[in-house]
Amino acid sequence: MFGPDRCGSENKFHFIIRFKNPITGTYEEKHAKPSEIPANIYSDGKSHLYTLVVKPDQTFKMFIDLNEVNSGSLLKDLTPSIVPAKEIVDPNDHKPESWDEREKIPDPNAVKPEDWDENEPKQIADSSAVKPEGWLDDELEMMPDLEAVKPEDWDTETDGEWEAPKVENPKCKEAPGCGVWNPPMIDNPKYKGKWRAPMIENSNYQGKWEPRKIANPEYFEKLIHSHY
Repeated sequence: MFGPDRCGSENKFHFIIRFKNPITGTYEEKHAKPSEIPANIYSDGKSHLYTLVVKPDQTFKMFIDLNEVNSGSLLKDLTPSIVPAKEIVDPNDHKPESWDEREKIPDPNAVKPEDWDENEPKQIADSSAVKPEGWLDDELEMMPDLEAVKPEDWDTETDGEWEAPKVENPKCKEAPGCGVWNPPMIDNPKYKGKWRAPMIENSNYQGKWEPRKIANPEYFEKLIHSHY
């Protein structure tokens, strides 16, 4: 398959082949990497020339209006690759239960200090703060709109009890604040959080475990030209 493809908001320029693995005899689609497509190609209302060149050295090039937008090796630059990897991860190899890949561990000899209080909050009310002068304790920031009128088609049975929408209290616009005043919160100097033992080097560290590699039974040495 070769050519442009517009699907929704995605603009694609395809080069896809079906390749038969000479070892397994199975067919699989191989896709070229996404191509750089000029933004105006699908919107300028003009005809455009799409060109694919496949060379005997098993390389390819893709052009739009004779401008190269993609190129690569048939063997290496299609996804998935035509030539499989020589080795694959052994699916039967599993990490031993005793394998320790922790580089660092909590110090087992560390002890939480006696004065460490985990119950102290991260922030506390600022005891030095003073309520601004003119603060209106008995006024709410939002109040029912006194000019609002219940719609004529309002049905209490289906719509529920009608309530006037809330609007900003005009008395609060000039005041430093309305409602219940609370002092601002500040960082608690006594806060330490949950105690955790410091981390130390793990003497049993064995490195990051990786499964062993085995020969890939689907691997073949070179491309057989009659199969693409």
